[in-house]
Amino acid sequence: MKPKDPKSLTGKNKFKNISGNHRNKIILIPVYLIVFFSFFDTHAQMPVLAPYTLSLGATPFLLGLVVGFYSLFNIFGNFAGGIVIDNKGWWYPLIIGLAGVFLALLFYTQAISAYHLVMIRAGHGFMGGLLVPASLACLTANKANSTSHDLRLALFGATIGLAAVTGPLFAGIIANQFGFHTVYYSLALMMAAAAVIAFGFINKHDSRSESLISSPVSIKLIMTKPYLQGAFIFALGTMGSTGTLASFLPARAQSLGLDHAQTGMLFAAFALSAIIIQISWPKLLKPLIKSNFQGCVMGLLLIFGTLIYAAVSNTSTELYIALIIYGTGFGLSFQGMLGLVMDNSDPAWRGRAIGIFFATYSFGVALLPPLSGLIWQNITAIFPFYTSAAVTLLTVIISKVLCSKQ
Repeated sequence: MKPKDPKSLTGKNKFKNISGNHRNKIILIPVYLIVFFSFFDTHAQMPVLAPYTLSLGATPFLLGLVVGFYSLFNIFGNFAGGIVIDNKGWWYPLIIGLAGVFLALLFYTQAISAYHLVMIRAGHGFMGGLLVPASLACLTANKANSTSHDLRLALFGATIGLAAVTGPLFAGIIANQFGFHTVYYSLALMMAAAAVIAFGFINKHDSRSESLISSPVSIKLIMTKPYLQGAFIFALGTMGSTGTLASFLPARAQSLGLDHAQTGMLFAAFALSAIIIQISWPKLLKPLIKSNFQGCVMGLLLIFGTLIYAAVSNTSTELYIALIIYGTGFGLSFQGMLGLVMDNSDPAWRGRAIGIFFATYSFGVALLPPLSGLIWQNITAIFPFYTSAAVTLLTVIISKVLCSKQ
C-alpha cells in the first residue's frame, strides 16, 4: 500500500507523522515558556516581598523566615521531584508544581499576617522545587545529538536570565501603580497560562521515555560519583555567592550614592551578561574551553575576583564593570554545572541527579547570605562579599580534589 503524502495529512494525524526529532523541537517552545514563567515568578518577588511582608507587621526575624522558608522547602521539593521523575516521569511533578505555585500565589493575596506568609512561602517553595527539575528533565528528554543537547541547556539558562531581568522590573511597576495584590494576581495568571500550555502542547506519555521504574541506584550512590559531587559543590558555591550578591549589593550601591533604579540596572547588567554567555556557550565557548569542569572553574574564579573587586569599588562605573564580569562568570559556571550533571548521570536516575543539583543550588542561597551577614554584623571589616569570595575559592579547591578521583 502506498504511504500517504505527508502534505495531505491534517490536524493530529499530521502531527503524529512528524519524526520524533522534529516533534521534540516543536514542544520545546512551550517548555521554555513554562521555564520562563516559573523563574519569572520567583524573580518578580524580589522588589515586593520584603515591603509586602513588613506591611503585614513583620519583625526582622519574621521577614528572615519569610525569605528563608522558600529556599528551605525548595530543597525538599527538589529531592521529591527528582525521585518522582525517575519513577513516574516528569509530567506529574511538572503539572502538580504548576498548579501548586498557582494556588500559592493566590494565597499571598489572602494573607493577613506575616505568620501566614511564612506558611505560604513554605508551600510555594516546595511546589516550585517540584517544578524546576521537571522542566529541565522535559527539555533534555530524547535529545537528538550532543549539539542539540548543549543548545537546550544554553537556552534553559538564558531563559532564566531573561526572567531575572524582566521579573523585578514588571513587579516594581505593577506594585507602584496597582499595589502588591495585583502583582500576585498577575503572577498567578501567568502560572495558570503555563499550566494550560503544558496540557495543550506537551505529551504526557513522553515523560517516561528515559526513566525506569524502581531503579536500584540510590541517592547515596549518586552522591559518590566524583563529577556529580563536583557539580553539586559548584552549585553550592555559585548560588551561595549569587544570593549574597543579591542580598548585599543594594547596601554596597547605596554606600556609593546609587538609588533603587540604578541598583536595579546593576542587576540587569549581571543578568544580560549571563544571558549572552549562555547563548554563546554551545557553539562558541564550549569548543574553546573543552570541558564542562573547566567552564565551572573559570566561572567560579571570575566570580571570586569580581566579589573582591566589587567590595573595594569606589564608583558606580566600577560596580557596573564588576556586575558584567560576575554575569560572565555565572554564565560559564551555570552551563558547566548543567553539563556535568547531564553528562555524568544515567537516564534511569537522572531525575534524582537533577533534583540533588537544584537542592544544593537552593541550599547555597539559603545558607551563605545569612552566614555572610552574621560575620559582617560581628566583624564590620569583613563585608559579606569577602566571605562569599572565600567560600567561592574553597568551592573550586574542593571540587578539583573530588573530581581528581575520576
